[in-house]
Amino acid sequence: MSARLIATVSAAAIIAFSFSGCGKADAEGKDHEKNSTRVATDSNQVVKVVVQKVKAQSYEDWNSYSADLRGGRDAILNAGGGGRVNQVDVIGKSVKAGEALCDIETERYEAMLKQAKSGMDIAKAEVDRMKSNVDKGFIGKTALDQAEFAYQQARVGFLQAKRAYEDSRCQAPFAGVLASRFIEEYNTVPPGAPTVRIFGTDRLEAVVAIPESESFGYSEGQSAEFIDLNSGKAVKGKIKSIDRAVESRNRTVTARVELPSAAALKPGMVGRVRMLRKKLENAIVIPSQAVLRLQNGTAVMVVNGDRAKQVPVTLGSSQGDAVVITSGLNDGQTIITTGAFQITDGTKVTY
Repeated sequence: MSARLIATVSAAAIIAFSFSGCGKADAEGKDHEKNSTRVATDSNQVVKVVVQKVKAQSYEDWNSYSADLRGGRDAILNAGGGGRVNQVDVIGKSVKAGEALCDIETERYEAMLKQAKSGMDIAKAEVDRMKSNVDKGFIGKTALDQAEFAYQQARVGFLQAKRAYEDSRCQAPFAGVLASRFIEEYNTVPPGAPTVRIFGTDRLEAVVAIPESESFGYSEGQSAEFIDLNSGKAVKGKIKSIDRAVESRNRTVTARVELPSAAALKPGMVGRVRMLRKKLENAIVIPSQAVLRLQNGTAVMVVNGDRAKQVPVTLGSSQGDAVVITSGLNDGQTIITTGAFQITDGTKVTY
């Protein structure tokens, strides 16, 4: 190929490339202009939202915890001297104070009680005889002191035999219900082994474990209620006591809620206890869905004229889908409850 032909072809290529570059630049300039127009249009776009006017109101701050229901009085009886189990009553039986719930060789312990009673009676009679002789001057006071000592020893033996007899019968110390048993018929139980557990039913008590961080908001006498998980019904009561010591294993504090006796409630049930921590007057309460959780805190979208304005807020306690705002909002302001996540600060809104 000649030098003249090569030069001609190169010039044509340069001219074509130049025209191609100009066309691309013109196209990019038009696209940029279009994009600029689109952003401007979006910034003026009106977004439809759902709003709610903030109104100060009274608010009750309740917390809910898992709870075990027990009798107001709770007793686990022991076998005393132990022995063979001849009989034991069924769980759930209603019992009267002093009623026997089992038989652990009761006949043997009854005989021991009668023997101890006779020994105490004899020792008492000896004291009376010695006292009469001292008064008459027949003997000195030392003999009376010895008789008194013997009597006290016999009395201690009688009280021990009486306790062993009552333990052999699983004698109920109060009226209630047989909640559970730890022995079975025809088995032999060792001395001091647990036999039965009795709950008093004249009043009930719900035991609650409260996290240490939340326990400072409660005190004795505050309102509470026990919710039966089966029926959903609530029985009103009050906080009877709150432990001053913290459980070291799980950092909880034990609270006891006193409840009236109710037919639907039975010791041993598991339910939930709602406890009133405090009442707030003129509280700002909004739906939790209106709260924006941002990297630098929480905020709410407020309607300012026809524009949305992001306002930082501080959250308080919450219950269900409602949350208390402790700072950032005032009574009478209009907040966006639905659509706040679709807009930014300054967006034009309608409702």
